[in-house]
Amino acid sequence: MAQLISNKSEAYQSELPASAFYPALKLSEFQALFHFLEDETEAAIVHNATIERITVHRQLTGLTAKYESMEVLSMALFEDESTAESLYKQAVFCKTASALIGNRLATDATKEAADRQEALESRVDNLLSNYRNAIDQLLLTNSGYTFEMI
Repeated sequence: MAQLISNKSEAYQSELPASAFYPALKLSEFQALFHFLEDETEAAIVHNATIERITVHRQLTGLTAKYESMEVLSMALFEDESTAESLYKQAVFCKTASALIGNRLATDATKEAADRQEALESRVDNLLSNYRNAIDQLLLTNSGYTFEMI
């Protein structure tokens, strides 16, 4: 039976290590932030978070050359020392959560799952939107959405 990640009887202790530029990511923070139905093992979450973190790092490659640390980046963009780290965590955690939900959608073929599939797909779309928003804010892109009236 699936249960809320945030309601696990124990907080996961795993941590993706910090690098010279990026902060460590604690799975307990992921558990505290995401309240969707899932019964993932700690190893599965670590694996997905590791893969999604690589994706985020590749997208932010230019920042590590331009700024000496995440704090310096945050001061330059947001005039505080922690906003960039929060956006970075949002990007990695949202990508991880969307991957976990996507795995569930791909493997859950019961009638009960079919009834929930639309809601889960909507949740994935929202997570990916939050991920893209975080990346855009960190990269200072001027891109956005353009609507054309036809």
